Amino acid sequence: MNKRKQLIISGLIFIIYTGLILTSNVFMKMSISENNETYEMISGIIFGFIAIPIFSIIIPIWLSKKWQLDFSFWPKGKKLWIVLSILIIYILIANFEAIKSIMDTKISINDFIIHYISAMLFHVTYYPLFVIFIFPIMRKNFGLTASLLITSLLFALYHLAQFHFFPAGTTPLLQFFLFITFIVSLLFYIWSESLILVSLVHSTNGAIGLVANGTIFNEIDFLFYLTIIIVGALFGYMIVQSFRKKDNYAENWWLKTKIE
Repeated sequence: MNKRKQLIISGLIFIIYTGLILTSNVFMKMSISENNETYEMISGIIFGFIAIPIFSIIIPIWLSKKWQLDFSFWPKGKKLWIVLSILIIYILIANFEAIKSIMDTKISINDFIIHYISAMLFHVTYYPLFVIFIFPIMRKNFGLTASLLITSLLFALYHLAQFHFFPAGTTPLLQFFLFITFIVSLLFYIWSESLILVSLVHSTNGAIGLVANGTIFNEIDFLFYLTIIIVGALFGYMIVQSFRKKDNYAENWWLKTKIE
Protein backbone atom coordinates (compact mmCIF):
# COMPACT_ATOMS: atom_id res chain seq x y z
CA MET A 1 0.00 0.00 0.00
CA ASN A 2 1.11 3.56 -0.74
CA LYS A 3 2.87 5.02 2.30
CA ARG A 4 0.65 8.12 2.20
CA LYS A 5 -2.43 5.93 2.47
CA GLN A 6 -0.78 4.15 5.38
CA LEU A 7 -0.26 7.53 7.01
CA ILE A 8 -3.95 8.42 6.64
CA ILE A 9 -5.13 5.06 7.97
CA SER A 10 -2.78 5.23 10.96
CA GLY A 11 -4.10 8.71 11.73
CA LEU A 12 -7.69 7.47 11.59
CA ILE A 13 -6.91 4.56 13.91
CA PHE A 14 -5.22 6.93 16.37
CA ILE A 15 -8.25 9.26 16.28
CA ILE A 16 -10.71 6.39 16.79
CA TYR A 17 -8.65 4.94 19.65
CA THR A 18 -8.25 8.28 21.38
CA GLY A 19 -11.94 9.06 20.84
CA LEU A 20 -12.93 5.76 22.45
CA ILE A 21 -10.65 6.42 25.41
CA LEU A 22 -12.16 9.90 25.77
CA THR A 23 -15.68 8.44 25.65
CA SER A 24 -14.76 5.89 28.30
CA ASN A 25 -13.46 8.67 30.55
CA VAL A 26 -16.64 10.70 30.04
CA PHE A 27 -18.88 7.77 31.00
CA MET A 28 -16.78 6.97 34.05
CA LYS A 29 -16.96 10.57 35.23
CA MET A 30 -20.72 10.56 34.68
CA SER A 31 -21.04 7.30 36.61
CA ILE A 32 -19.43 8.92 39.63
CA SER A 33 -21.24 12.25 39.45
CA GLU A 34 -24.64 10.58 38.93
CA ASN A 35 -23.91 7.40 40.92
CA ASN A 36 -24.92 5.35 37.90
CA GLU A 37 -23.47 1.83 37.58
CA THR A 38 -24.69 1.52 33.98
CA TYR A 39 -22.36 4.33 32.91
CA GLU A 40 -19.50 2.61 34.72
CA MET A 41 -20.24 -0.63 32.87
CA ILE A 42 -20.33 1.19 29.50
CA SER A 43 -17.02 2.87 30.32
CA GLY A 44 -15.42 -0.48 31.16
CA ILE A 45 -16.70 -2.13 27.98
CA ILE A 46 -15.42 0.68 25.76
CA PHE A 47 -12.06 0.83 27.54
CA GLY A 48 -11.28 -2.83 28.16
CA PHE A 49 -13.10 -4.65 25.35
CA ILE A 50 -13.00 -2.26 22.38
CA ALA A 51 -10.42 0.53 22.58
CA ILE A 52 -7.45 -1.36 24.02
CA PRO A 53 -7.69 -4.88 22.55
CA ILE A 54 -9.00 -3.91 19.11
CA PHE A 55 -7.63 -0.47 18.25
CA SER A 56 -4.44 -0.48 20.31
CA ILE A 57 -3.32 -4.10 19.88
CA ILE A 58 -5.07 -6.29 17.30
CA ILE A 59 -5.45 -3.86 14.40
CA PRO A 60 -1.98 -2.25 14.78
CA ILE A 61 -0.21 -5.62 14.95
CA TRP A 62 -2.22 -7.03 12.05
CA LEU A 63 -1.55 -4.02 9.79
CA SER A 64 2.12 -3.85 10.84
CA LYS A 65 2.61 -7.41 9.64
CA LYS A 66 0.45 -6.95 6.55
CA TRP A 67 2.33 -3.80 5.50
CA GLN A 68 5.70 -5.30 6.51
CA LEU A 69 6.61 -2.40 8.76
CA ASP A 70 9.90 -2.48 10.66
CA PHE A 71 9.51 -3.79 14.20
CA SER A 72 11.27 -6.09 16.63
CA PHE A 73 9.98 -7.84 19.74
CA TRP A 74 13.32 -9.16 21.02
CA PRO A 75 16.99 -8.17 20.56
CA LYS A 76 18.53 -9.64 17.42
CA GLY A 77 21.85 -7.86 17.01
CA LYS A 78 22.58 -6.97 20.65
CA LYS A 79 23.83 -9.06 23.55
CA LEU A 80 20.92 -9.52 25.94
CA TRP A 81 22.95 -8.92 29.10
CA ILE A 82 24.10 -5.53 27.80
CA VAL A 83 20.56 -4.48 26.91
CA LEU A 84 19.22 -5.61 30.29
CA SER A 85 22.03 -3.89 32.17
CA ILE A 86 21.46 -0.55 30.43
CA LEU A 87 17.69 -0.67 30.90
CA ILE A 88 17.97 -1.61 34.59
CA ILE A 89 20.43 1.24 35.19
CA TYR A 90 18.00 3.60 33.44
CA ILE A 91 15.13 2.45 35.69
CA LEU A 92 17.21 2.97 38.83
CA ILE A 93 18.43 6.42 37.79
CA ALA A 94 15.04 7.62 36.55
CA ASN A 95 13.22 6.43 39.68
CA PHE A 96 15.85 6.85 42.39
CA GLU A 97 13.88 9.36 44.49
CA ALA A 98 10.57 7.59 43.86
CA ILE A 99 12.02 4.25 44.97
CA LYS A 100 13.27 5.84 48.19
CA SER A 101 9.85 7.32 48.93
CA ILE A 102 8.17 3.96 48.24
CA MET A 103 10.54 2.21 50.64
CA ASP A 104 9.54 4.73 53.31
CA THR A 105 5.86 3.84 52.84
CA LYS A 106 6.69 0.19 53.55
CA ILE A 107 4.28 -1.14 50.93
CA SER A 108 4.20 -4.93 50.94
CA ILE A 109 5.73 -6.89 48.09
CA ASN A 110 2.39 -8.61 47.49
CA ASP A 111 0.56 -5.29 47.16
CA PHE A 112 3.19 -3.93 44.79
CA ILE A 113 3.03 -7.03 42.57
CA ILE A 114 -0.77 -6.69 42.29
CA HIS A 115 -0.35 -2.98 41.59
CA TYR A 116 2.37 -3.60 39.00
CA ILE A 117 0.24 -6.10 37.10
CA SER A 118 -2.89 -3.91 37.15
CA ALA A 119 -0.94 -0.82 36.05
CA MET A 120 0.30 -2.68 32.96
CA LEU A 121 -3.12 -2.19 31.37
CA PHE A 122 -2.36 1.54 31.25
CA HIS A 123 1.36 1.36 30.45
CA VAL A 124 1.91 -1.56 28.07
CA THR A 125 -1.15 -1.92 25.87
CA TYR A 126 -0.62 1.21 23.75
CA TYR A 127 2.86 0.14 22.66
CA PRO A 128 1.69 -1.83 19.60
CA LEU A 129 -0.25 1.22 18.38
CA PHE A 130 2.41 3.85 18.95
CA VAL A 131 5.67 1.92 18.57
CA ILE A 132 5.23 -0.82 15.96
CA PHE A 133 2.50 0.90 13.96
CA ILE A 134 2.49 4.71 14.09
CA PHE A 135 6.24 5.16 14.58
CA PRO A 136 7.45 3.15 11.52
CA ILE A 137 4.78 4.74 9.33
CA MET A 138 5.90 8.21 10.40
CA ARG A 139 9.49 7.16 9.81
CA LYS A 140 8.74 6.01 6.25
CA ASN A 141 7.05 9.32 5.50
CA PHE A 142 9.16 11.86 7.37
CA GLY A 143 12.44 10.25 8.48
CA LEU A 144 13.81 9.24 11.87
CA THR A 145 14.03 12.58 13.69
CA ALA A 146 10.59 13.81 12.69
CA SER A 147 9.01 10.42 13.45
CA LEU A 148 10.42 10.51 16.98
CA LEU A 149 8.94 13.96 17.56
CA ILE A 150 5.56 13.30 15.91
CA THR A 151 4.97 9.93 17.59
CA SER A 152 5.92 11.30 21.00
CA LEU A 153 3.67 14.32 20.49
CA LEU A 154 0.73 12.05 19.62
CA PHE A 155 1.52 9.95 22.68
CA ALA A 156 1.40 13.01 24.93
CA LEU A 157 -1.80 14.33 23.31
CA TYR A 158 -3.48 10.95 23.76
CA HIS A 159 -3.21 11.45 27.52
CA LEU A 160 -5.51 14.46 27.26
CA ALA A 161 -8.31 11.96 26.61
CA GLN A 162 -7.49 10.31 29.94
CA PHE A 163 -8.73 13.39 31.82
CA HIS A 164 -10.62 11.29 34.39
CA PHE A 165 -8.42 8.23 34.82
CA PHE A 166 -5.19 10.25 34.67
CA PRO A 167 -5.99 13.93 35.30
CA ALA A 168 -2.34 14.81 35.96
CA GLY A 169 -1.61 13.95 32.32
CA THR A 170 -3.58 16.97 31.15
CA THR A 171 -1.25 19.50 32.78
CA PRO A 172 1.29 21.30 30.54
CA LEU A 173 4.25 20.17 32.65
CA LEU A 174 3.32 16.50 32.51
CA GLN A 175 2.45 16.77 28.81
CA PHE A 176 6.01 17.91 28.22
CA PHE A 177 7.34 15.16 30.50
CA LEU A 178 5.34 12.50 28.60
CA PHE A 179 6.66 13.87 25.31
CA ILE A 180 10.30 13.71 26.41
CA THR A 181 10.08 10.33 28.13
CA PHE A 182 8.45 8.72 25.10
CA ILE A 183 11.24 9.99 22.87
CA VAL A 184 13.61 8.23 25.28
CA SER A 185 11.47 5.07 25.11
CA LEU A 186 11.54 5.09 21.30
CA LEU A 187 15.31 5.58 21.29
CA PHE A 188 15.74 2.69 23.70
CA TYR A 189 13.44 0.62 21.48
CA ILE A 190 15.34 1.15 18.24
CA TRP A 191 18.64 0.61 20.08
CA SER A 192 17.60 -2.46 22.08
CA GLU A 193 15.51 -3.94 19.24
CA SER A 194 12.97 -5.12 21.80
CA LEU A 195 9.39 -3.97 22.22
CA ILE A 196 8.99 -6.47 25.07
CA LEU A 197 11.81 -5.05 27.20
CA VAL A 198 11.08 -1.38 26.50
CA SER A 199 7.39 -1.76 27.31
CA LEU A 200 8.34 -3.48 30.57
CA VAL A 201 10.70 -0.62 31.41
CA HIS A 202 7.95 1.90 30.67
CA SER A 203 5.47 -0.06 32.79
CA THR A 204 7.95 -0.31 35.65
CA ASN A 205 8.59 3.44 35.60
CA GLY A 206 4.85 4.09 35.48
CA ALA A 207 4.02 1.70 38.32
CA ILE A 208 6.72 3.18 40.54
CA GLY A 209 5.61 6.72 39.71
CA LEU A 210 1.98 5.97 40.59
CA VAL A 211 2.88 4.55 44.00
CA ALA A 212 5.26 7.42 44.73
CA ASN A 213 2.39 9.85 44.03
CA GLY A 214 -0.07 7.99 46.24
CA THR A 215 -1.95 5.86 43.68
CA ILE A 216 -1.93 2.09 44.11
CA PHE A 217 -4.02 -0.67 42.52
CA ASN A 218 -3.68 -3.32 45.23
CA GLU A 219 -7.00 -5.09 44.81
CA ILE A 220 -7.54 -8.33 42.93
CA ASP A 221 -10.56 -7.08 41.01
CA PHE A 222 -11.92 -6.88 37.46
CA LEU A 223 -9.06 -4.56 36.42
CA PHE A 224 -6.50 -7.07 37.66
CA TYR A 225 -8.01 -10.03 35.78
CA LEU A 226 -8.60 -7.98 32.63
CA THR A 227 -4.96 -6.92 32.67
CA ILE A 228 -3.77 -10.51 33.02
CA ILE A 229 -5.88 -11.58 30.04
CA ILE A 230 -4.98 -8.70 27.69
CA VAL A 231 -1.34 -8.16 28.65
CA GLY A 232 -0.72 -11.89 29.05
CA ALA A 233 -2.05 -12.52 25.54
CA LEU A 234 0.03 -9.65 24.14
CA PHE A 235 3.30 -10.77 25.73
CA GLY A 236 2.55 -14.39 24.89
CA TYR A 237 2.10 -13.45 21.23
CA MET A 238 5.29 -11.37 21.15
CA ILE A 239 7.34 -14.10 22.81
CA VAL A 240 6.06 -16.79 20.44
CA GLN A 241 6.70 -14.56 17.41
CA SER A 242 10.21 -13.85 18.68
CA PHE A 243 11.04 -17.55 18.90
CA ARG A 244 9.59 -18.05 15.44
CA LYS A 245 11.68 -15.12 14.23
CA LYS A 246 8.62 -13.43 12.77
CA ASP A 247 9.76 -9.88 13.51
CA ASN A 248 10.10 -7.53 10.56
CA TYR A 249 13.65 -6.45 11.19
CA ALA A 250 16.46 -5.04 9.10
CA GLU A 251 20.10 -5.09 10.24
CA ASN A 252 21.25 -1.73 11.65
CA TRP A 253 17.69 -0.41 11.29
CA TRP A 254 18.38 2.10 14.06
CA LEU A 255 20.90 3.84 11.79
CA LYS A 256 18.41 4.21 8.91
CA THR A 257 17.41 7.84 8.62
CA LYS A 258 16.40 8.28 5.00
CA ILE A 259 12.76 8.58 3.97
CA GLU A 260 11.72 5.68 1.77
